[in-house]
Amino acid sequence: MLTWDLVRAKVDRTTVTVRDLTPKTRAVATEVAEAYLERLEAGVGGAKSELKTAFAGVAVPARQRKIADGLRKLLDDRCTWAMAPGPEPAAVRSAVFQAAAKARYDLRPGDVFERDAVLAAVGDDLGLSGEEVDARLYADLKENWILEGFKPIGIDALVQAYELANRQALLLRATSVVVEARGGRAGAYRNLFRKLKFLRLLHRIREIEGGGYRIEIEGPYALFEQVTKYGVQLAMLLPTLDTIADWTLTANVLWGPQRVPRTLTLKGHGVTPAGDDRLPDDLAKLVAAFKKLKTEWVLRRSTALLHLPGAGLCVPDLVFKHPGLGTVYLELMGYWSRDAVWKRVELVEAGLPQKVVFALSSRLRVSEEALGDDVPAALYVFKGAISAKAVLAKVEEIAGR
Repeated sequence: MLTWDLVRAKVDRTTVTVRDLTPKTRAVATEVAEAYLERLEAGVGGAKSELKTAFAGVAVPARQRKIADGLRKLLDDRCTWAMAPGPEPAAVRSAVFQAAAKARYDLRPGDVFERDAVLAAVGDDLGLSGEEVDARLYADLKENWILEGFKPIGIDALVQAYELANRQALLLRATSVVVEARGGRAGAYRNLFRKLKFLRLLHRIREIEGGGYRIEIEGPYALFEQVTKYGVQLAMLLPTLDTIADWTLTANVLWGPQRVPRTLTLKGHGVTPAGDDRLPDDLAKLVAAFKKLKTEWVLRRSTALLHLPGAGLCVPDLVFKHPGLGTVYLELMGYWSRDAVWKRVELVEAGLPQKVVFALSSRLRVSEEALGDDVPAALYVFKGAISAKAVLAKVEEIAGR
């Protein structure tokens, strides 16, 4: 992930416009990426300072320096660094400093202090050569850490990752985001909505005229805590958006050290295939635990979109089916805000006909009694982990209404 100061963007009094790569700058980025990857491969086993020097030897046009800095940041994120094995540097320094102090104290007039002799003497005690003691003195400084390896990536993939990261970085300082998505397949929309929930983003979904959906997302700087983590999760939504045919993202962002409000607009045209569609850990554990229960209910991943015209949209995560009792859905609510829960309560009270259990953490401080027993839905409040037995009891309760 890029930091905001590495973003290539054009800023005026009211807007921020991302500067995407042109054919010319893409050619420069590709050439630099190739040179950096060559030096990275050759640098495995060497010190971080040595790799920094090798990178500095790559010729980069002055106007494209920020691109090079961004590529280096992405490569550094893929590296595994570690202090070289050996005695604790602090202990080695202490031994050398004490030996040096004693050697200087013992000097007679006309004697010359011999640094190598001190290092050799300490090395004899530690089982090291004088050169190894010298290298160990400051081995704990990050610039002296050793490159153990890195996660491989191709030249073109690195440039593409840079383009994506250049866009993502701006969303780390968003206060609000609105996405309008059109022309997507039903499966792509379901994947997008699931991703929103998997990332635990505060959002509201509404259908828009002419087909498609409007998604309103709270930004990280609209929250009072967990800003960094939430911002990263928001940025991670961009690859999933690119599975939709046409989308426009409009965000209010805080730009620069002074965090001045600006408007950011991003657009995409569905160039990326749908990716990983994993269940959140809470739901994956629920599914595994439910399979161990003795019940006729069958639990599956839901593919439904429950829509009540004029009221809103519900995207259930799981569906329970019973040969005699019918179908009940389950939606896991996020952890960030109570507002999403009240939106679901309003949707049910407006007439949502499907039977749904809404599972939510006790941290949201919402009572199960917020939904009465005269509607085809219920709240299940859990503390800690979701209980498969408790969910089954709720499902059977709702099925009987």
